[in-house]
Amino acid sequence: MRTTDENDVIRVHGNVGKYALEYPQEFKFAEEYELTVDDTRIPTDRYTSPEVLREEIETTWMRTWQLACREEQVAEIGAYYEYRIAGRSYLVVRGEDCRLRAFVNSCRHRGKLIRTGSGTTDELRCGYHYWCWGLDGSLADIPDRHVFVGIDDDEYALGQIACDTWAGFVFVNPDTSCPPLSEYLGDVTTQLAPYNMDKFRANLHASLEIDCNWKVAIEAFIETYHVQGIHPQIMPYVDDFNTKFDIMGDHTRYIVPFGVPSMRIEHIDEAEVYESHQRALRKPGLRDRSTPPPPETRVELPADLFNEQGEWIGEGTLRDHLIDLTRERGESLGHDYSGLGHAQLVDDYHYHIFPSMYFNLHAGALLLFRSRPHATDPNKSHFDVWRLFMPDLTKPMPEPAQEFRADFEQTSFGTVLDQDFENLPEVQAGLKNPEVEFVTLGGAEIRIINFHKVLRQYAQRFGAK
Repeated sequence: MRTTDENDVIRVHGNVGKYALEYPQEFKFAEEYELTVDDTRIPTDRYTSPEVLREEIETTWMRTWQLACREEQVAEIGAYYEYRIAGRSYLVVRGEDCRLRAFVNSCRHRGKLIRTGSGTTDELRCGYHYWCWGLDGSLADIPDRHVFVGIDDDEYALGQIACDTWAGFVFVNPDTSCPPLSEYLGDVTTQLAPYNMDKFRANLHASLEIDCNWKVAIEAFIETYHVQGIHPQIMPYVDDFNTKFDIMGDHTRYIVPFGVPSMRIEHIDEAEVYESHQRALRKPGLRDRSTPPPPETRVELPADLFNEQGEWIGEGTLRDHLIDLTRERGESLGHDYSGLGHAQLVDDYHYHIFPSMYFNLHAGALLLFRSRPHATDPNKSHFDVWRLFMPDLTKPMPEPAQEFRADFEQTSFGTVLDQDFENLPEVQAGLKNPEVEFVTLGGAEIRIINFHKVLRQYAQRFGAK
């Protein structure tokens, strides 16, 4: 049996001292977690079984707080947004009292959806027989009411589910007996308060269907062990090996150092790190696949940072330079980064808020994902991508990007996301082989291990007795 001695650990985490990498005390490296074999073996039917999917919908999705939309999408009185989960439809509505509520999106007469998509209205009137409710869900009108019997206005109000907000995000929970959102999120709220995400605005919101289980989609984004296999081009400026993790009950997070090379790469200089980082920034984002990507241009090394031989002459390290650039740019845009540490100005702080919300967070920028199960097919899932940023606060707030339906076959989301999207259906296809009884996880996948642990806890708590 091969073991890792203390010298191995010092060697593979050499960047920590070399670049003065910073982590809060509660974070741990992958090898610091004590795991059992049972912890690390996940049966493959968790990803492929219709019975498991039905159980998850009832015991997790009908019991948890989940991201519905952004507040700016329902900012005006009468604004509404339809949120769908596992075959159910709910309406988030801004009432005349400016309060947000979430209603069961079903006419109390014959069941038709009252509204679909998003928009604004001064009433919630069903388009089938014209029954109508106010923006607070109270019954307002029944045409030809005299031909109906036993109609009590209070009993025929629209059904409500729990609704609350945090950091500009609107959450809903079908379980009205749930704990408050603030209690559910716990320490996440204080940890992320300095980022001022309520001021962020979306310049991209795309939704698509993916041929994989909803958990397969999430799991691809909550570990960095796959970087060497799927995203090798980012290794010169992302130290996947020195990722540290924190388990916070239902939720998890990790920190990935940016601006330093992966410990898996030997003999790389600051010029290569800089060039790789700049090429990544220049990569096109959203693009129609019928249009070829622009040609790659050469990265020029700034004369104040590198000499003619390509050697680093800047003050401190390249990582220090990136931190200074972020702070200077933020100040020019009116951003307040005073509550953020140096590492938060450069590193990737990645959160998973159970069950469906996970994101890469940087000073002034957020790449957000949401995964939801297909209502009946465990081999499919619904996936959303938001790209949010803090705009120039010296100018009027921009309008948020409109949500659009995307098709991965026709739309490119940039190199890194395209690599992930191409990989996911192949993972699902492999999981369907009956000869593969379980997947095997390691310490670098501790967040996935915790994810399944929490799913089991919800199943035990809310499942059939």
